[in-house]
Amino acid sequence: MPERSGFVALFEELLDREGVEEMVAHWIARFERVEQALPGGVRGGTATMEIHGASDIFWEEYPQFRIAEGEAFAWVYLSLRRKSIETTGFSTSGIPLCLEVLLELPRIYEIIDEKNEARLAQLEREGIL
Repeated sequence: MPERSGFVALFEELLDREGVEEMVAHWIARFERVEQALPGGVRGGTATMEIHGASDIFWEEYPQFRIAEGEAFAWVYLSLRRKSIETTGFSTSGIPLCLEVLLELPRIYEIIDEKNEARLAQLEREGIL
C-alpha cells in the first residue's frame, strides 16, 4: 500500500477569492481533473463536483479541492483567513502529486514536508498555522 504524504505551502499574503481563483485556474490548466468537496458529504463520505472555471467554485471559509492526474490524486485544504494551504496524497515514484500541485503557484515562499515537525511546530507557535 502506498505511503501517505503531505505538504504545507506558505504564501506571502492571506488567501483571498482572487488568489484561490488563480490557483484553481492553474490546476485546471495543468491537471486532468479538479473537483471541490461539497459541504456535508454523503453518508460519511465526501461528495465532490468538478470545477471547470472560477465561476464553479462554491465559496465557503474552508474550501477543499481534489486534483487528479491519471490514477493519482491529491487533496488541497485551505482557508480564506490564512497564508497557508495543506495537501495530502500518496507517495509515488518521482514527485508526489500532493507536492506537484503546489509547484509553480504564484506567491509561495516556502513549502514544508509534513514530516518536518520542528518547522511546523515553529510556525504554529508563531501563529502562522
